[in-house]
Amino acid sequence: MNEHLGATILMVTHDTFSASFCKRVLFLKDGKIFNEILRGDKSRKEFFDEIIDVLTLLGGDTENVR
Repeated sequence: MNEHLGATILMVTHDTFSASFCKRVLFLKDGKIFNEILRGDKSRKEFFDEIIDVLTLLGGDTENVR
């Protein structure tokens, strides 16, 4: 739909595999944009690995864990 009809698609997910099919991924932390990556000419596998790298940088906050 995006390429053929020019429709904008917004997908919200925690699933890295699904996100790897996108052209652009925004990462949110505490309600703010933490990082943005673009797929460009990368293969889906390369983009998947880059998403994993950013998630590693994003890390987890243990202050609010009870």
